[in-house]
Amino acid sequence: MDTFRTRGFIPWNKIDNWLRAFRSIWLSTTRPDGWPHSVPVWYIWDGRNLYFISARHMQKSKNLARQPWIVVHAGDGDDVIILEGPVEIVTDRAELEDIDAAYRTKYVDPGSGAQATIFEPEVDLYRVNVKHIMAWEYATVANRTDWIFESQN
Repeated sequence: MDTFRTRGFIPWNKIDNWLRAFRSIWLSTTRPDGWPHSVPVWYIWDGRNLYFISARHMQKSKNLARQPWIVVHAGDGDDVIILEGPVEIVTDRAELEDIDAAYRTKYVDPGSGAQATIFEPEVDLYRVNVKHIMAWEYATVANRTDWIFESQN
């Protein structure tokens, strides 16, 4: 993976840890008429790519079929991470199984112990091929930190 920090002071391991720990993240897509569409989703971060599922009939899936670029937001207004990049539907069985295993571990019903799965009817797994990450942290005196990802691993 080729990545480099273009400016700022937030260490990468802090961003990586936050992305692994958050339970939900906000996805922003664009409707055909140009209006924005934002929704929270469960997700998996593997250290380079972000994965989420969506039923094919959902607005975000329809938007991504037309315009495959996405903006993803994590955190609050003081400590925030914004990821940008194109998405694609994952079809590789080994990758699907790996992400499902991570999803089952991360999303467990506290009452019943039931594990969530990505393998639902009429649902696709999307991979965000992150190209740019921006982050702000309150303690860094409002200074933005940027990372650019030039190639896939």
